Amino acid sequence: MSDSANKMFSNKVALVTGGTSGIGYGISKQFLENGAKVIALYKADDKNAEKAVSILSKLGDFSVVKCDVTDEKAVESVFASIKSLDFLINCAGISNEDFIEKLTVQQIRETIDVNLIGKIICCRSALSLLKKSKTPVVINIASRFAERPLATCIPYTTSEAAIVMLSKNLALEWKDYKIRVNTVSPSLTITPLTQKLYTKQEIEETAKRNPSHRLGQVEDTANAVLFLCSEKASYINGENLNVNGGILLL
Repeated sequence: MSDSANKMFSNKVALVTGGTSGIGYGISKQFLENGAKVIALYKADDKNAEKAVSILSKLGDFSVVKCDVTDEKAVESVFASIKSLDFLINCAGISNEDFIEKLTVQQIRETIDVNLIGKIICCRSALSLLKKSKTPVVINIASRFAERPLATCIPYTTSEAAIVMLSKNLALEWKDYKIRVNTVSPSLTITPLTQKLYTKQEIEETAKRNPSHRLGQVEDTANAVLFLCSEKASYINGENLNVNGGILLL
């Protein structure tokens, strides 16, 4: 286990939903490397969670909790078991993609429940803990499609746009508690899931179209999250930081 003394987030506690895989894993890793204690929530993949523990626990104080973010009572129970919290990072998300007439109402609700309602539940459940922190920050992870429509992705893009407004509303509603709330919106990012969903050719073509000539890495989003949680971002509140290499310019 690494010595967290004198690191940027020493003695801080971060909870990352979806924190055992993909972008969430990268965020958990960087928090640990910068001295924070990290609690990662995951929904179902026990094997992957165990793998994350075996690797990330070597970097610092890392624990995982199996919890569906759409389960209000389960989420409340998790937060009730935590003694302190400084940073809430809502990263858990899914996408059911097809033309609207082909998607079932269940698929639509599932996407919105996880991507939006789950974040609302976590934010509400975390409030009492965040009020006690000297440096409380909430970061909601959305997507570049919060600002750009995409055919066959109505539930996803709609929920992502709503996440941005959720952050703005919370930043205003929680101003008296000095809780900063921002959104980070990455573009297509290289993760194990991305490599399953898209062919190598599709990934290469998407990278070529990006003004930065590459796809995102989990570190790109993690860097943005840690910056927004730091004192260097103390005057940034209610904003949406796009981390996409310039793809929205096209």
